[in-house]
Amino acid sequence: MVALVVLLAACSDSEQSLPKPKPGFCEAAQRYDHRVERKASIDEQITILEKLARNAPEDVAADAHLFLDSMRKLQAGDRSVVGNKKVEAAVEHVDRRAINGCGFYDPQADAGGI
Repeated sequence: MVALVVLLAACSDSEQSLPKPKPGFCEAAQRYDHRVERKASIDEQITILEKLARNAPEDVAADAHLFLDSMRKLQAGDRSVVGNKKVEAAVEHVDRRAINGCGFYDPQADAGGI
C-alpha cells in the first residue's frame, strides 16, 4: 500500500497545481482510509463517501460520485462494479487527489497525518 501511495504521489505533478480541497473532502478521505483498514461495514463506507462526494473538488467530483454510486450498487447486490476498470480508475483518481491535495504523507506537513 505504501509503495502504491508513493508511486501515485510521484506520478501526479499536475495535481499539485490544483487548489487545496475543502476540509470536508480531506476529512472524509482520511476517515475512509482509516475505517476501511479496520474493515468498516459497507453502510459506514457509504456514509463516509457521501461526505467525500459532497465536498469533492470540481476536478474529481464526477469520480467521487461514481465511487459512491458504485458502493451503493454493491450494497444492493450488484457485483458488476467489482473489477470494473472505469470504477477502479475513478477510485484511484479520488485517492490520488486526496493524497496530493490534502497533504497526506507529506514529510513537510505537521505530524499527525495518516
